[in-house]
Amino acid sequence: MRLGLDAFEEARRANGARDARHTIEHIEVIHPADIARFHELGVIASIQPEHLAASENFSDNAYLSRLGKEREAFTFPVKTLEEAGAKIAFSSDFPVVSLNPLLEIYRAITRVHNDGLPEGGWNGKERISLAQALRYYTWGPAYGTFREHELGTLEPGKLADIVVLNQNLFEIAPAEIKDASVRMTIMDGKIVFAE
Repeated sequence: MRLGLDAFEEARRANGARDARHTIEHIEVIHPADIARFHELGVIASIQPEHLAASENFSDNAYLSRLGKEREAFTFPVKTLEEAGAKIAFSSDFPVVSLNPLLEIYRAITRVHNDGLPEGGWNGKERISLAQALRYYTWGPAYGTFREHELGTLEPGKLADIVVLNQNLFEIAPAEIKDASVRMTIMDGKIVFAE
């Protein structure tokens, strides 16, 4: 992370500040001293929440054995980045993990593995709300590609890219989010999929 941020900082020093919207992918472990630099340099933090549960069970989590207890606390710092003013974009990293964004959203708000552990979520202080997770999966990538004026939110004049689910995610338990399904997909105001 630091090397990437250093490179963007040097590019800014050499070329002046501009709306470049650089991105660092796979924000998984980051030193706390580098958190504020994302906002300061205008670098987008791209995160794949499903990587939180790269192993089936929490006890098999490779981060636990490779990083040690002190550095483990710096894993997937979504909430901390958000509070520092960083722009955040979620993505799936398919085909490494599932293409299902509902699973990613579930993971971001619960931070638990498939075995439901750890209770309260891994580094639970970094959990975010459902509204935040949805924003990072919609507006975040649109912003990163300079398309926030036409994508990422539901507003008059935008392309009307919409997914209709079988359940209202705000009315179900977090554990049920990963099992919701798509009933209809609309792109640019046209139905492209319907059950």
